[in-house]
Amino acid sequence: MPSIIDRYLIREIGLTLLATVVVLLLIVLSHRLAGYLNKAASGLLARDSIFLLLSLQLIEVLIFLMPLAFLLSVMLALGRLYRDHEMAALAACGQGPLSVYHAVFLLAAPVALLTAGLALFVAPITMEWQFEVLNRARKEAEVSMFTPGTFREVLEGRHVVYIGALEERELRDVFIQTREANGELSITTGERGRQETDGQGIRHIVLEQGHRYRGAPGRSDYDLLSFEQAKVRIDTRSPVETWRHRETLPTQKLLHSGEPGHIAELQMRLNSPIQLLLIALWAPLLARANPREGRYGRIVAAMLIYTIHFNLVGVGESWLTHSVVDGRLGLWWVHGIFLLFGLGLWLHYQVGGQLLRRLLRLLKRSRIPRTP
Repeated sequence: MPSIIDRYLIREIGLTLLATVVVLLLIVLSHRLAGYLNKAASGLLARDSIFLLLSLQLIEVLIFLMPLAFLLSVMLALGRLYRDHEMAALAACGQGPLSVYHAVFLLAAPVALLTAGLALFVAPITMEWQFEVLNRARKEAEVSMFTPGTFREVLEGRHVVYIGALEERELRDVFIQTREANGELSITTGERGRQETDGQGIRHIVLEQGHRYRGAPGRSDYDLLSFEQAKVRIDTRSPVETWRHRETLPTQKLLHSGEPGHIAELQMRLNSPIQLLLIALWAPLLARANPREGRYGRIVAAMLIYTIHFNLVGVGESWLTHSVVDGRLGLWWVHGIFLLFGLGLWLHYQVGGQLLRRLLRLLKRSRIPRTP
């Protein structure tokens, strides 16, 4: 059973963790919301699917942010306790660093297990749903991109498109003005048309029974072309997201696969819970501060260490995907570096503290006694 001190420390860190997770989620999701709104305004995404996509990304973002949120919560909570002399009072009562570690790992263990469960079993399902919703939103945007009776710029302003009416998926009375690369203008009209997407995901407007006028403004030598069918490209590039299908694969399949990409995906799913446990090893030591010492400088140092860990994981994933390192080594070399860092920090505080106490005792014994 956790002691009163354990429950107190768990409550302090846990409440800070909850608040930190909420704030980080709001920051990341608001940034992604802005990106989705931009795509919806460009006609690349159906507006009705935006909040569903954000909901499906909640699990993915939560897994990604959990180690960072745990690090900040430990640094903030313990830093406040050191600043307010509460840790000194606990040490005077016989509750040393081991009691702090006991409370931190009592909280870190279930959080790491929850993160591992989400990453290994829930995230692949939500990623598959997200992929399906995104495809459906893409198809719906093909119809909802143009509003009858309004002009719309596409292809980064190269085309100006006007449609007179929209009947289900068929466009009526289509007008397209195009700026050519040589400075000329072309005007394409069609009685009816439709939107279609090729195999690369690039969208076109297919016009039927129309005319095209082409020439330079201010000159009278325009070319006139009548056509039965014409195709106008309205996307600058393929709008298909760079989804990696391995993210939707079940963990059981990744365990029995020897492909480098699958090994890298499995290692990345295990990264967040392992990183969280490693943070529980070294963050309480880094949070130790003198009563008058500011705690935010240590938070900056902790963020720097986390950034190094994060970047090394990215490098390790790239090496795994491209078979630069052996699959058996995986990302364990990155975790091993920070395990040694945590142990070295522990030895620094423990051995250094013992040497300092012995030195003080020797100094007391060597004092010259006062003469009466």
